[in-house]
Amino acid sequence: MSVDDRPRVLKHQVVRGKLDALLDGLSAGDAVPSERVLAERYDVARETVRQAMRELLVAGRIERRGRTTVVATPKVVLPLAMGSYTEAALEMGLRATRILVDWTAMTADEELAGVLNVTVGAPVVQLERVFTTDGLRVGLETTRLPADRYPGLRETFDHRSSLYAELRSRGVEFHRAVDSIETTLPDAREAALLTADTRTPMFLLNRVSYDRDDIPIEQRRSLYRGDRMTFTAVMTAHSSDRS
Repeated sequence: MSVDDRPRVLKHQVVRGKLDALLDGLSAGDAVPSERVLAERYDVARETVRQAMRELLVAGRIERRGRTTVVATPKVVLPLAMGSYTEAALEMGLRATRILVDWTAMTADEELAGVLNVTVGAPVVQLERVFTTDGLRVGLETTRLPADRYPGLRETFDHRSSLYAELRSRGVEFHRAVDSIETTLPDAREAALLTADTRTPMFLLNRVSYDRDDIPIEQRRSLYRGDRMTFTAVMTAHSSDRS
């Protein structure tokens, strides 16, 4: 490789390296110096510092608290699985709960009827909740379920607990799920509910779960903060793939 072929190291990347070292010497919750102070310390433009800080924010190393920037706690790492993220977080020793945003009674349009395998106009219940771990709002989940299949759900279900556990207690057995995952940015309402900035990158997970008879159980739209969440997946090769 010639000298000209070598990747350029941009100014903000150099500053980010210095900021990484600075953060290594601080504890979660400690205040980070302002952009002005850092620009003077490293003799660079404030925009250069701003770019480096933006990368650190996305990486989950820092977080905004009003006008203050502080060292963030480590990201929440959860398995990308068919089960409940509340249950998974609790198993990892995290404090996890849900904050109720709204229950909504609605009717299925043609598209939703096809997804949930119900007739057009069938009653659907929509549950919207914020997912928290250790007091931090990390996800916004909207679940739509056929109302006739889960009578009295709104009256009996404790919204702070696992919806999957509630459905299992009603005899529903989760068998498979079809997920699509992409990245997105939140709108103003979503950002407010997650106490995040509208520039915060998000994981958007759309899921349809099915029981053993291949009947849809739920349609779920989940928005998770990319600066606070990491998902892992374990893949196992089938015997036919090992040759």
